Amino acid sequence: MKRWLVIILVVLSTGAALLWWQLRPRYLTVDFFDVGQGDAELIRTPQGQTILIDGGPDKKILEKLGTALPWADRSLDLVVLSHPHADHVSGLIEVLQRYRVRRILATGVVHTTPEYIKWLELIKNKKIPLTVAQAGQRIEFSGGVVLEILWPLDSYAGQQVGDLNATSIVARLSYGPSSALFTGDTPRENEQLLLNSGANLKAQLLKVAHQGSRTSSSEEFIRAVAPRVAIIPVGRDNRFGHPHAEVVERLKNLVSQVLRTDRDGDIRFASNGVVWRRLPLRNSFGMLP
Repeated sequence: MKRWLVIILVVLSTGAALLWWQLRPRYLTVDFFDVGQGDAELIRTPQGQTILIDGGPDKKILEKLGTALPWADRSLDLVVLSHPHADHVSGLIEVLQRYRVRRILATGVVHTTPEYIKWLELIKNKKIPLTVAQAGQRIEFSGGVVLEILWPLDSYAGQQVGDLNATSIVARLSYGPSSALFTGDTPRENEQLLLNSGANLKAQLLKVAHQGSRTSSSEEFIRAVAPRVAIIPVGRDNRFGHPHAEVVERLKNLVSQVLRTDRDGDIRFASNGVVWRRLPLRNSFGMLP
């Protein structure tokens, strides 16, 4: 009799746990990974869809994804390459080799480095659908999450460009009133063009461009975004001197909180569709405590 009672209790508790799992509150999360001198951000929607923006300079991104995603999850719904410099694309080669990627968004710009050519070859061999980014595109995900492309204003497909930073995709993520702006390595000239375009740049979270280089993050641009938190992905003791002191000072004068991966490590924010809240990374699967 006791054995049957134990079985019944186990079944009931398992059922209750499954019901809680299905009905639990879910959140939009953004992880800003510490991958050294480069960028990599992972977005997870309330329904579990995943978007990876850039992959950093090496295979460290695999460790980050392995920690942030469920152990059996080896798929990504969307991978975005902001521009094909090695500190953004190299890690994505590793990702394409080990993850099932359903869709890719990139600029289509011409570039001939070995890393970028390998990336393009993998896309072709794996027959992954690739969309060329252009302002006005809206990628809608379940649960009301939208990724809106603000730059490039015109397609770079098939073009050879002197400054690849100037081709960087700028994208605004929104979930209700909550928003985040991803800027790649976009330079000040592009920031001004974005301001002139009338695009909605407002965002509570700002991914600071180009590791905090002085070539980006003008005062006018920061004021237009009006972020509450600015996150600088940057490598520790890097040879470029990033982030530059004047940019950090400018951000501190205009933004309530400035975080940087070289000092703060991996950084996670979650939104319930109203406000963002910083979380410890041990909280996985997009849940708030």
